[in-house]
Amino acid sequence: MQLVALGTSVIAIITLYLSLGKSSESKLAERLQPRKRIFQKTKTKSKFNSVSALMEIPDFASLLWFAVSAGESLESALRLAVSRSSGYVSGEFERVLRNVEHGAVMQVELQELASQAKSEHVRELATKLAVALNNGSALGDLMGDFVQSSTSALRAELLIIAGRNETKMMIPMVFIILPITVMFALFPSLALIQGSFL
Repeated sequence: MQLVALGTSVIAIITLYLSLGKSSESKLAERLQPRKRIFQKTKTKSKFNSVSALMEIPDFASLLWFAVSAGESLESALRLAVSRSSGYVSGEFERVLRNVEHGAVMQVELQELASQAKSEHVRELATKLAVALNNGSALGDLMGDFVQSSTSALRAELLIIAGRNETKMMIPMVFIILPITVMFALFPSLALIQGSFL
């Protein structure tokens, strides 16, 4: 009998030792593995989002407008705006400037951006800049009008998003909170009516 108890305790001690060793090894292996969350974040950043691009456009166009109104050329104004901003819009125009540095023509690169950009407003800005370069028209007035139109488009898009979010917020109110409130209001009166009939 004592041998059975001794054997059981030895087996329990060995099992406990092995489980502790495995858990410490798994913790060490988990610490040495690369973090998966970082890679997930970089993957989500590469996705195109039209709303975030629309949010970047007014600021980027305002920087261009200020630089052009101060007497800068279009290329130097684009360099200034790209260096002061980050995101999808500045990345697209940075690619244009990089191609111009390697010998491409600014007007051709803007027309190519106008045909290949994913954002509608980036295409519109590139088209207006290419047309202004081709016709030799004043960039200051053009950029001022574009800043106003892009700001109003951003305001309209944010109102649409706010309307959708408000509708989503009404779903728990109508289907959860309101029925519970009605039950709390009706239960005492129903209990009183039931008690009066008894």
